[in-house]
Amino acid sequence: MRNIIIAYPVKDIALKLRLMLENEGLHVSCVCALGSSALNIAQDMREGIIVCAENLSDMSAANIAEHLPPDFDIVALSKNGTQSYMGNLIYLPLPVNRDEFISTVTILASSTSAFTRRDGDEAEIISNAKVIIMNNMDMTETQAHKYLQNESMKTGKKLVAVAQEIINDFR
Repeated sequence: MRNIIIAYPVKDIALKLRLMLENEGLHVSCVCALGSSALNIAQDMREGIIVCAENLSDMSAANIAEHLPPDFDIVALSKNGTQSYMGNLIYLPLPVNRDEFISTVTILASSTSAFTRRDGDEAEIISNAKVIIMNNMDMTETQAHKYLQNESMKTGKKLVAVAQEIINDFR
């Protein structure tokens, strides 16, 4: 099980997030209010997840993601109301859907390495699967990516594994 760090500027919300995760059997290693604190804590860990606000007082979730050691993922709670995935950073919209939040963090916590980190081959597999979905299900690229993400979360498989299954099924 990977370490979980909560970095949230509002103490009451940070503690509620911690309680929500711990009630699901997940262990939160640390709660802090600054991105720099979360980065310092992460440097001493081998792998983990940071749950944070999209913007903290000292840096954004994207800035944290750029400076994290390998094998770390970020789940950022975003006020812009959209869900997106990029690199090792997952944005979930506020107000947070409790089940989606728990599911996302649980999958990340139970994986043995960064769930969202991809090499070039994996990115190509995902791209090819999106093209298949777009052509066969009349979806945009964004919708196809969201479809892959939802299937990944439902099955507990990495996004690239779901994409590979779609490619194999299409052949």
